[in-house]
Amino acid sequence: MIIVLTIILAYYLYHLTFLLFSLHIKRPEVGTPRGPGKSTFAVFVPAHNEQRVIVSSVGSILGADYPHGQFSVFVVADNCTDRTVELARRAGAEVLERKNVLQRGKQFALEWAFQQIDLSRYDAVVVLDADNHIDRNFFGVLDYHLGRGDKVIQAYGETQNASDSWVSMNNAYMYWYMYRMMMTRQQLGMSVWLAGTGVCISTQIIRKIGWHVTSLVDDVEYTCQLLLQGERVALAAGAVAYDQKPDNLKDSMRQRLRWIRGQTQVTLKYVPALFVYALRNWFKGNYRAALSAFDAVMWVPMQVILIVSFIYSLISTGPIYFLNMFVMTPVFYLLPVLAEKIKSKTAFGYLLTSGIFFFSWIPVTAWGMVTYAKQGWWRTPH
Repeated sequence: MIIVLTIILAYYLYHLTFLLFSLHIKRPEVGTPRGPGKSTFAVFVPAHNEQRVIVSSVGSILGADYPHGQFSVFVVADNCTDRTVELARRAGAEVLERKNVLQRGKQFALEWAFQQIDLSRYDAVVVLDADNHIDRNFFGVLDYHLGRGDKVIQAYGETQNASDSWVSMNNAYMYWYMYRMMMTRQQLGMSVWLAGTGVCISTQIIRKIGWHVTSLVDDVEYTCQLLLQGERVALAAGAVAYDQKPDNLKDSMRQRLRWIRGQTQVTLKYVPALFVYALRNWFKGNYRAALSAFDAVMWVPMQVILIVSFIYSLISTGPIYFLNMFVMTPVFYLLPVLAEKIKSKTAFGYLLTSGIFFFSWIPVTAWGMVTYAKQGWWRTPH
């Protein structure tokens, strides 16, 4: 039991240290710094039956303050049965229609889409979700990062509907925490993690590594592939993509179930290789690569740590554990809220619900780990 407790404490102290370190980091102003506008972008928007949001999303992208000849918008209509294709074309996007009922999902749709376009015409691809809006200077900030040599870039993901409900606000807490952790990694010279949307990948990397991901968390899997190839992801905190989050507990739990299944798939496939890679590069003196790979070992299997720590704490302290978490979770999330300088009264009020949201992870995580082999993709309603 002492060994188990030591491992649990090591994991949580590791992440707490990163969070505390992030509190002094000043986030750049939205839309800064901007480059000269020389980079060309192929923007891909995977969409499955997204007729309710696709017009506003395409309109937001095309309304960016960036030379229009420097970027193209491709909506990847993946097995759509509604008006997504028609509405996306009417909004001004080029539409790539995909019909493949055997391989559904964003990861497969993107691999197919990258093969339909002559990517040599572009400096980078950008991936955005079908419900996303972007800041007007989004591409200008990505251009700056590409210009300074960053090859894979993660934009800042802001929650578009944080105040809709206690569930969407708790998703916002989670993302503020996640991006604070990324800022720490950036300052330490480590790789940050791709976050599903707001992703920018140079076509040079696409040619080198390709896009061959099969898990339910394409962002986590692709980051692991990048690390094992000696590449890193940079954070462009001034490039902001606004993303909708589930506003009810049922939809949120179904989304997180997919994440846990995918995270478990990636853990089994990549963590042993990343551990060996970290050791090998440490002894070679490649400390940045070693630390980034070690960070993956400390982050990717967190679903395992969550369940083990829950069982251990319940056995050790019984009902007191629940009381402690209901008190500690709001305090924990208060830190990134303050660091991000959030002014919303709703954000502070809903902190009291964060303990409930935390405990909703327990059944999701347990069931996701048990059923990790399921590949079904459930679309989050918007």
